[in-house]
Amino acid sequence: MTLLTRLFAPVLSLRRILPMLWQSSRRWTLLGTALMALEVASGLAVLYLFKQLVDVITGLLASESITGGTGRVLGFVALTGGCTLVFLAARSLAGLAREAQGMLVADHIDRQIHTRAVRADLAFYESPRYFDTLQRAREAGNQRPVQVVTNLMLLARNGLMLMAIVVLMVTINWLMLPVLLIAIVPALLVRIHFTRYLYEWQRRRTQMERRAYYLDWLMTSDINAKELRLNQLGDVLRDQHSELRGQIRRERLGITRRRTRVELAVASIATLAFFGALGFLAWETAEGRNSVGDLVLFLLIFQRAQSMGQELVHQLAQLYEDHLFLGLLFEFLDIRPVIGEPEHPVAVPASLREGVRFEGVGFHYPGTDAPVLKGIHLAIRPGQVVALVGANGSGKTSLIKLLCRLYDPTAGRITLDGVDIREYGLEEYRRLFSVIFQDYAHYATTVRENIRYGDIRQPSDTPAVEAAAIKASADPFIRTLKAGYETPLTRMFDDGQELSIGQWQKVALARAFMHRSSVIILDEPTSALDPAAEAELFENFRERIDHRAALVISHRLSTVRLADYIYVLDRGEIREAGTHEELMRRRGIYCDLFSRQAHHYRDTGGEAPMVQGSSRDGP
Repeated sequence: MTLLTRLFAPVLSLRRILPMLWQSSRRWTLLGTALMALEVASGLAVLYLFKQLVDVITGLLASESITGGTGRVLGFVALTGGCTLVFLAARSLAGLAREAQGMLVADHIDRQIHTRAVRADLAFYESPRYFDTLQRAREAGNQRPVQVVTNLMLLARNGLMLMAIVVLMVTINWLMLPVLLIAIVPALLVRIHFTRYLYEWQRRRTQMERRAYYLDWLMTSDINAKELRLNQLGDVLRDQHSELRGQIRRERLGITRRRTRVELAVASIATLAFFGALGFLAWETAEGRNSVGDLVLFLLIFQRAQSMGQELVHQLAQLYEDHLFLGLLFEFLDIRPVIGEPEHPVAVPASLREGVRFEGVGFHYPGTDAPVLKGIHLAIRPGQVVALVGANGSGKTSLIKLLCRLYDPTAGRITLDGVDIREYGLEEYRRLFSVIFQDYAHYATTVRENIRYGDIRQPSDTPAVEAAAIKASADPFIRTLKAGYETPLTRMFDDGQELSIGQWQKVALARAFMHRSSVIILDEPTSALDPAAEAELFENFRERIDHRAALVISHRLSTVRLADYIYVLDRGEIREAGTHEELMRRRGIYCDLFSRQAHHYRDTGGEAPMVQGSSRDGP
């Protein structure tokens, strides 16, 4: 990349920045621009009037008569003072406008980041690229767009002022211009070079920063506090964190040391050039070729020019840095979901006729070739309770993700009432399901909100929250909390309470029961419950779920055998399918698993009762 391209690269970012400014802070953008223009104009006017004032005083000193000259001098002093006041007022108000604009744009950028984050495909979340890209977007900062525009305005202001100074210097001696170039250009080249170098280094150390943050979280989070103390991990984690931070610090200081040495050399050359030029002008003045006023004016102007030049170098380097980091922000904002809405979505049926079917479904995760699911044929009919059995890693949770269309199959298709689910509107299709995952969420809010999040379309005071809690057997312990359903389930922000794992699982179950969906999916719904609580939950299970279809995944086969139909998943394939009795007679995988657990739940009759009113029909 050439120097010219690097200098003008930030201008390309304006194509995306200006619409953001206009959308988020239209009035402050216009006001800030007007104030910036007034600041530039008044600053140039001060410089011009100062030159005129020097010329008037020099002329009066050279003339024999000063009649009427005092009034002219005072007039220019008054004008210069007035323009200075305007300049100061415009600069202060422009700073206010930039701050207000910056806060609005920052909020707008945060909203854009959050929008991309909540709409991104699940595949993006389950890859290192998500964390790296988000970390880089956060490093880019939500203030960068405003900084680019502000720096361009300041660059224009300082550029105009520098041009006016150059004209004044030419009137003194054009040989001073190379001195000015020596003071500005090398410093600019050095700053741009190290800005690029630092940017590349920051990209490379993104994962290192994330790892250090993770270690910091391990040591400070209440989630890990018990194990960390019992296993005496504190010193080990602290040393690992210190080592990472030390490596980052040493690398950063190494870059800073190199930059400091080069900048010091460049500044020394510029200083020698300045004093050389000053010595030349002093010699010219002593020889009578220049006036004392020219020498004084050169000192004032060059000092101002050097200050403007340093600001220009800083602003150009900052523009280049902002441009580089904005690329990281735009990289995240450019994320678009692969799983999206069809061009002409089919209306989701109000009530299911055939239900859901997997037809030869195969799947492997993006970026991998290893199949997770192969040739899956599975059906969930309206009102049917289906169980899915399999060892850890057999693909059960992946099947749920496909069913809820968090991923799309890589082979075969999934149908709803005979229609490929990819033809339905995404959000409306997903509303057919209520799901409790193994890693269900613990929201740091009230009990009521934790349950209502199962159907956020319901009002805050809906009685459906209490009804869902009763179905999940959560209502009795909720009533004992100090504020009942209004108790915050966190100690992070409020004076709340923490729940046991079993209580949290009941709250998560209530959240799944909250939504009047067509299909309810329970992934290990009783893993944290004791046998009595589990038995209570599955007593009259069909009534608890309002006779909806259900897909139940559980390692506890005392739960599974209550299903209408059971699928046994092994290494991504359906190995067995049938009712509990059929699978037991087959003496296969299911029978072996059931027999190993039988002593935990075998009753006097040898079998557990069926779900009341269940249908034993297969798919």
